[in-house]
Amino acid sequence: MKELSRRERKKKETRERIFSNAMQLFRRQGFSATSVEQITQKADVGKGTFYNYFPTKEAVITEFSRRTWQDLANKGRQKPSIGTRQRLGTLLQDWADFMTKDREIAWVTVRSREGADYDMSLHYGLLAILTVGQQNGEISREFDPAFLAESLEGMMVQHFIRWFVSGTGDLHQELNHALSVFFDGLSEKTLEA
Repeated sequence: MKELSRRERKKKETRERIFSNAMQLFRRQGFSATSVEQITQKADVGKGTFYNYFPTKEAVITEFSRRTWQDLANKGRQKPSIGTRQRLGTLLQDWADFMTKDREIAWVTVRSREGADYDMSLHYGLLAILTVGQQNGEISREFDPAFLAESLEGMMVQHFIRWFVSGTGDLHQELNHALSVFFDGLSEKTLEA
């Protein structure tokens, strides 16, 4: 692996300092209550420097989402070979842990799901699991795996939104139910089994 130049190391350190200080402030006082000025003051950088690394506060959250997802994906890779349903169940529960741990940050993550900087990590993770499930014969090949990933992701996000807005319920349990509907369907035969 190529060693970074001094300038590249300095840029990486500056980006990391801005990121970590922003996340500390978001967690302590909330995303909405935190200004870019507060972030730059805490990180000891100019406002222009902030915008060189992150075009908006939401971009910091997108970076947080990407890093968290990468940690979840790495965690999933370390598990022994398990079936598609169990792999999806683990992913949904890990995602629920992530979403409930930092409620407001998770809400910003969901609200920021549009535009060019949309974090596709969750979609790609679901897509990979579902594609392997089709290859292994655990899931019907009748549907495109991208369609299946979008469908399950949509269910997950909708359950999160309902949970967040209502302030009630157990997101982990709701996602288990969503996975059952997704994986088993709603036919009477399936529900009776």
